[in-house]
Amino acid sequence: TTTTTTTTTTTTTTTTEAATTVAPTAPAAPETYDAVIIGAGWAGIRATETLIDAGITNILVLEAADYIGGRAKSMNLDDSINDPELFGDASNVPFDLGCEWLYNTGSEQEEVLEARGYLTAALNNDKYTAIPLDVGQIYQKKKDGSVEILEDQNEWMEEIWWNGFLGFRDNRLDELEGLSYAEAIDRFIDRGNWNDDESLQFLNLMEDVISTEYTADSEQFNVEEVEFFTKDYSIKTHYMAIPGMGFGNIAANYAEPLKEKIQLNSKVTEILTEMENGGYTITVKYEEDGASKSVIAETVLVTVSLGVLKAGNINFVPSLPSWKQESIDNMGFGLVNKCVMTWDNDDDLVWPRNKLWFLLMTPEDETSGEWTTFYNPSKFKGKPSLTAWAGGDDAVKAEAQSDEEILNTVMNNLRSMFPEIRDPDRVIISRWGQEENVRGTYSFPVPGRDLGDDADNLQRRLGRIYFAGEATGSGWATTMGAWETGEEQALNMAEYLEGN
Repeated sequence: TTTTTTTTTTTTTTTTEAATTVAPTAPAAPETYDAVIIGAGWAGIRATETLIDAGITNILVLEAADYIGGRAKSMNLDDSINDPELFGDASNVPFDLGCEWLYNTGSEQEEVLEARGYLTAALNNDKYTAIPLDVGQIYQKKKDGSVEILEDQNEWMEEIWWNGFLGFRDNRLDELEGLSYAEAIDRFIDRGNWNDDESLQFLNLMEDVISTEYTADSEQFNVEEVEFFTKDYSIKTHYMAIPGMGFGNIAANYAEPLKEKIQLNSKVTEILTEMENGGYTITVKYEEDGASKSVIAETVLVTVSLGVLKAGNINFVPSLPSWKQESIDNMGFGLVNKCVMTWDNDDDLVWPRNKLWFLLMTPEDETSGEWTTFYNPSKFKGKPSLTAWAGGDDAVKAEAQSDEEILNTVMNNLRSMFPEIRDPDRVIISRWGQEENVRGTYSFPVPGRDLGDDADNLQRRLGRIYFAGEATGSGWATTMGAWETGEEQALNMAEYLEGN
């Protein structure tokens, strides 16, 4: 319904009084864009750049948050988030609450970032830092509360995991079809009588590490899809959260040439497709700082997280087809959170400086994954620093707790390993599940489903509406996956626009 207000003005003369009526002003028509991109994370950033390189410049990027970068989120010393000007400032020590490593595997994203100087400061650093079980130290907590280093952890790994469970898995994949890691481990325990307390404690630790690495509890994680932590497994990465860098700061700096195309604080609420004169029109409706607005789009690229699609934050009219909605509803999208801590004085570093990960193996099932995995980037950041991790249901439960409650659990676990540690000077705790514009962290394979098929369904376009992001391709759970799908779909959009 359109309400028109008529304004009347009165002019007075010496002989007559006349009223002049001004014609009503028609509401301004929505602006039309060749491409509207929803989301300014790595998929949206790369898509925008790709379209511009293809000669498509009439672009609008709508980002719901107040920063560029999405799940690449750097908190800086001055409390800013993703500040493009802080890239290259070695006095700034960033803390990445989302993605923190870039795979050193020759991806296009890595090649482009390196060519443009974004990786220079990290190139000479240790590349084997990202896998806790590969470069970490396990501490064993006994039932009496005492804690000791698990000196022979490779022997434990060899007997219980590599030759034990993984051997069991490899020989029985057909039998384990449709099962989760938890169910498969239960069968392994029953078949092999691995029911002594210490073996169960170790298997519990392995399930906890799955939850922090893949964002899902072992009860939710497909045992067929991933062979978790095989013998000699390692992978090279660039650690991005060193002074002068930060994955989020890099994303924001990389997007600086695109900044005039990007509109922050603009939350898309509806994508409306209407038939008109033998064709159809796509209207993208959004809220910008509380005001309702809309634009017309020749093409649309949706790069929002799978969590946002699951929550129905965007209303598609007409509704998404059943095959796409079914994949959205049933794909895994998990949660991992961090408790980032720093200390101001070098003397506060009372843990092994050069050991990158600490894993606390506890005897209690119910608390074994509650902030028991710790990353130690102190040697990279130049100051005492630790990050505690929680994944899956433990991360969900933690989001209902206060910062004080979380820190109390974290410090109790740390003090069991390092009794002299004092409370940190600065604490930052992520709550990705509560971030309305994300609602989780990244996708994972669930039992009984084919992740590749679901990702294909999610990426498959609907007319002139395209989809990209980490959950839509083979590079799930990675920034390079987001980058690649953003580029791929932008090329498809450019091909359509050039032909019409």
